Amino acid sequence: MKKIVVQIVFATLIMSTTSFASMYNIDLHASRSDLEARFNADLPLDKAVFSTGLGVLYRDDDYKLADIKLTLGKELLAPALRLIIGLKGVSGNVERDQREGDVMAVGVLAAATYPIPQTISPLPVEVSADVSFAPDPFCFSDSERYLELRTSLDFRVGKSGAIILGYRHIHARLDNNHGRWKISDSVLFIGYRLNY
Repeated sequence: MKKIVVQIVFATLIMSTTSFASMYNIDLHASRSDLEARFNADLPLDKAVFSTGLGVLYRDDDYKLADIKLTLGKELLAPALRLIIGLKGVSGNVERDQREGDVMAVGVLAAATYPIPQTISPLPVEVSADVSFAPDPFCFSDSERYLELRTSLDFRVGKSGAIILGYRHIHARLDNNHGRWKISDSVLFIGYRLNY
């Protein structure tokens, strides 16, 4: 299984450096207890945007997670409202109350982004939200279910940056030699995005 994950990560890196040479961004998020880094690459298609992304998340000694995502986004329903659908794979280690387990899951990802019009807000702000869910058939190793919710306000700074204020909730259910147990964490974070 680790070999498959390594191959997917390698393929994503190759694709994002060759054929997706259009728009990249790097995010760094921090809160009181965790640190997250993300790299995303976008390829504008005819009427949509294909995106790949890699992320790592570290929270004290509670969990260390890495993820990879492949999505397709398109403006629908309203001008500038982009709806996104795709897959998100997660792998890592979680620890809670002297119990430890491995998380590995492939979930469906649904997201939306919307830049608030300047008639409403004089500041250039974008609202984004996403949810990723992997039920039991798409969970491996010790994990039985994985859910991640995220929402943020992105305040653009200049042409290539944004300050991010966000909220993230992670819920994972595991079953291993400790029996059935779960982790559930919510956090407010602040971050910075660099576009290039």
